[in-house]
Amino acid sequence: MPYQSRQLFDWQSVNTQGMGYVTGLAIAPSSPYDVYVRTDVGGAYRFNDQNDQWLPLMDMFNSNFSGGGIGVESIAIDPQQPQRVYVVVNRNNLSFQDTDGKKKYKYTGEVMVSENKGASWQPTGLGEKNVYVGPNQAYRSDTGERLAVDPNQSNLLYFASRRNGLWKKDGQQAWTQVSNGLPAPSSLPQYKKPDGSDNPDIPGFTFVGFDKNSGKPNNPTQKIYVGVHGSGVWCSTDGGKSWTNIAGGIDPLRSAIASDGTLYVSFGTWGGNGTQTSGAVRKYKNGAWTDINPDGTNRFYSAVTVQADQPNTVMAISDRNVYRSTNGGTTWNQQTMQMGAYDANNPQDHVNFSAPPYYQSYSATGAAAIAIDPSNPKQVWWTNGWGVARTDNVTAATPTYKWLMKNLEELDANMVRVPPKPKAKGGADLLSAVQDMIGFRHLDRKHIPCNKINPTNIPINPAYKWANPDWQVYPTPFPHVAGATGMDYSYKKPDYAAFVGFHQWQGYWPVYGMTKDNGQTWQAFDSIPKETFWKSDKSGQEQAMPIGGQIAMSPTNPQNMVWAPTWGTWPHYTIDGGKTWKLTNNLDHPSPPSPYDPKNNEHTHYTALPKSWPNTISPWVNTYILAADRQDPQGQTFYYYDGWTFYYSKDGGANWQKGASGNLPTWLIRPAIVPNPTKMGDVWMSFARNPEDINGNKLYRSLDGGKTFSIISSVDSCELIAFGKGSSNTNPYIYIFGRVGGANQDTMYKSQDMGKTWVPISNPNILQFPGLTYIEGDMRSPNIIYAALAGRGIMVGELTSK
Repeated sequence: MPYQSRQLFDWQSVNTQGMGYVTGLAIAPSSPYDVYVRTDVGGAYRFNDQNDQWLPLMDMFNSNFSGGGIGVESIAIDPQQPQRVYVVVNRNNLSFQDTDGKKKYKYTGEVMVSENKGASWQPTGLGEKNVYVGPNQAYRSDTGERLAVDPNQSNLLYFASRRNGLWKKDGQQAWTQVSNGLPAPSSLPQYKKPDGSDNPDIPGFTFVGFDKNSGKPNNPTQKIYVGVHGSGVWCSTDGGKSWTNIAGGIDPLRSAIASDGTLYVSFGTWGGNGTQTSGAVRKYKNGAWTDINPDGTNRFYSAVTVQADQPNTVMAISDRNVYRSTNGGTTWNQQTMQMGAYDANNPQDHVNFSAPPYYQSYSATGAAAIAIDPSNPKQVWWTNGWGVARTDNVTAATPTYKWLMKNLEELDANMVRVPPKPKAKGGADLLSAVQDMIGFRHLDRKHIPCNKINPTNIPINPAYKWANPDWQVYPTPFPHVAGATGMDYSYKKPDYAAFVGFHQWQGYWPVYGMTKDNGQTWQAFDSIPKETFWKSDKSGQEQAMPIGGQIAMSPTNPQNMVWAPTWGTWPHYTIDGGKTWKLTNNLDHPSPPSPYDPKNNEHTHYTALPKSWPNTISPWVNTYILAADRQDPQGQTFYYYDGWTFYYSKDGGANWQKGASGNLPTWLIRPAIVPNPTKMGDVWMSFARNPEDINGNKLYRSLDGGKTFSIISSVDSCELIAFGKGSSNTNPYIYIFGRVGGANQDTMYKSQDMGKTWVPISNPNILQFPGLTYIEGDMRSPNIIYAALAGRGIMVGELTSK
């Protein structure tokens, strides 16, 4: 299908800014001194200092490139050719035929190279070596850079991997593993878990550093340093032919090499299992190590940097502390970072006026990387789990660090909802359900939200009373990281919406709430579904609560909701806004199990609506298996998919009947039920391919409320589907992300005739919506579509008059 430029939408990020770990940064050592950052799930970015804006560099890669959002384990710039940049990512390098008959990908580590500052990328061949990389695993923000280019000889690369040791690539030669005296990766502590399985969180080989002084142009550098967590720092003085352990400390993390050859190293091991967090900063000069700890050894130092032209000016970081020394670490000046906006929970804390208004006072914690800019030694860059900040005068008595977050969108979004309340009457552009921040009310997609979702009256997890000694409920703003996994609104009463989710720090504790004012304020339900279950060993009973999952809200009666949790209870419904909840009933339930075991929770629930397999995998995996019919005049029709069978309820979720079964795709993680918001009983289903699947799935439609489904023949495959305002109240526009007309790349399409014909509205060569999780149209304005992405925030597409 040829592209028609007048139908291509303009795609931009919804302005949220940050909210994902910026795990590392690299600055080109020569003009124009480009600054790059890497993230754990959101790809890589380059900073454009002409407009103080970040440019995302990996949006052309689809979700199957890396199994979801694109995490970057390391980033490196060629010192001699600064337009050349490398990244280490997971990639679908290999394919195979699985036992279930499907063609699938296997993901392995790959080093990608760009010759044009990230505008395009090519693999370098590491993928065939089956090297493990873990850009979103433990120590992701504290190690590096694992990848390095020889400053004296371009095309000579080393990569220090977590579980597979050190690797080398010389020019056009294939990648080869380097040993020559280095420790075997399998010999490192915690290489295996206690149960014998592989440990993906091992830091392993953590950095590579070249002493440029030990070589000359166009000849390999002779002195190379490699950090090995659990073993110490290793050094080669013969260009990598042999290696010697020079110790320094057993847990090296990051390094910086001064212009005079002094090696600075940050060390650290996170505590746990009865051990205490520890760390250090040391320098290696003239064959000897010197402790130069800025602030003791009972803290973790995640990074160190040295001024390019001044070998004694060194900086280090630990959590929210920045340290600077001008005498090689003999003495240090300490600054405690203050990076939050006003935080009602901590009103005494300093306000950083560069912070987006929802950034809380703890947004200064968890520092990842720091670098003194080689183009301007007064300028220092700093990253953490909220984003990137910079000071333009580190020599000031108290340097001012300002967030630089424009277009750096790393939010991990689960769902976007657009309640159809008119904008002229106070409606928001959209609501979002996301990881870490629960979600947002985006009043205007071009402006940063003033607040995140902060539900009132969520009871605290009593197991964490030690952390919250004075609380009975969590205060507002909600003080910890938590995610909303599901969200829905009342179509006819769009001031009402509800969300469900889980606390990401305090024990998968349920978080939830309802709004009555279009998302401006949120209150917890008065109660949640609770059941008493038998323990797995049947030694006794315990109380189960709903964790995460999905929620659906009646289009006419916001008090009527159905909640299908990921973990915990079976699906429940409420008709009083969450004051009370009742267990759903399956009218077409199977026969009683025989023999019947009253201590088997599955047996005791054989008459209930069954749990949905894709919805029970993990609270971190979103699946859209529950929906309300938007046009039932009674507001009592709900739909549900358990992974094999479609169910429908006509009485507000109390009783359910079987619909279609046997002709819908199964064993898929992210099916989505999307009713036509303009017609009762018109139900569409998309089935996004699993991350390892090569081939996509068909688009399905039911005209009888889910009793039967047929395939939409005009679509080759469909990942997700959404409806938006169309040419009339009975003819909405349909949007899909998938393939039409023999296309070999996923593309966003629009149909103006209920799926008979489609036109592309995105260019798949430049935008593949990496980590796409959900799409949602706007039923108030035509030609607006939102895309929720894992690690790249939320994008909005609009038809422009080009």
